[in-house]
Amino acid sequence: MSIGITRATKHTMRGTTLGRTLKDPRYAATQLCRLYSFTSTTSDPHIQTLLLNTELSLDDASNELRWIIAEVRDEANKMMTRGKLPPIEEERVEELVKRRSAGEPLQYILGSAGFGPINIRCQKPVLIPRPETAHIFTRLSSTILSSVSSLTSSSRPSAHLPVLDICTGTACIPLLLAHLNPLLTAVGIDNSPAAVSLGGANAKILGMEGRVKVRYGNVFAESTRLLGREGKVGLVVSNPPYIPFKEWEQLPKSVKDWESPAALLGDGKNYGEGLAFYERIAEMLPDLLLEEGEMEKKGWKGVPRVAVEVGLGQARKVEEIFRCGQINNTEVWQDQFGIERMVVGWS
Repeated sequence: MSIGITRATKHTMRGTTLGRTLKDPRYAATQLCRLYSFTSTTSDPHIQTLLLNTELSLDDASNELRWIIAEVRDEANKMMTRGKLPPIEEERVEELVKRRSAGEPLQYILGSAGFGPINIRCQKPVLIPRPETAHIFTRLSSTILSSVSSLTSSSRPSAHLPVLDICTGTACIPLLLAHLNPLLTAVGIDNSPAAVSLGGANAKILGMEGRVKVRYGNVFAESTRLLGREGKVGLVVSNPPYIPFKEWEQLPKSVKDWESPAALLGDGKNYGEGLAFYERIAEMLPDLLLEEGEMEKKGWKGVPRVAVEVGLGQARKVEEIFRCGQINNTEVWQDQFGIERMVVGWS
């Protein structure tokens, strides 16, 4: 649930300039220019409309118009393969441009967002996956894999690594981890029916519904109820709500008016620091995590036991929260912008 430098600034990076990272950048660089040729000029009527959204710069508007046009043409091609007549492209482009000029996030308009090597379906009001989140959880996957024997060797782990993702949203995190690690299974829980439905759909779209399950769960309910039939897990991950209320009030309209406040606010108190979910996760860890002896027996000795995304200025406080519980050692990892973005812990 990241939102840029504080959760607010982070969202600015994700919301106002995210047109540069929504799809595969290689595709953007090679294909989109062929689909639509124009110069970045305010004389283009679509650019003029997009610039009514004051969060967009001229370069942002130019980039996002390319993605919109690419999406419209992709829609048209799919309709024609089904024997249907697509709407006039210019009218469809105008419709999507007007939605974006009114502040609707581009990911909701296009219906998806790139998340590392996978593509995630997006729908209002479920939190939009961000590139910072993909970056730090890709590093987490690499750390897990480097902690164990080669997955192709005879001494590889004897069982899957079970992971619990708390506040899963679109299920982007467990789906990314499962994509990068063939011996990982995951359960994502969320208290939003819209998120549970969308996360399950993403698992099915990516062909991972057998390894990634998404279901309803309330983090503030009894902790053992989060586990289900799968039992305890080896690793707990989360990108929980962490924005303090005062920062949430200052977020751009493209965030506040579209993405669920429940997915953003860390505690909802006008004096809070946004740490309530971290405190609850730390409290639950003894009930959620497998014992170290069982982890070693399965071949997963040395892997992290908890990994959470954090907002600006929260990392050291979250470290302290976890160290007061079952976690003995912690590290703080930076995202690709040099901002402290993740706390990782080992027991």
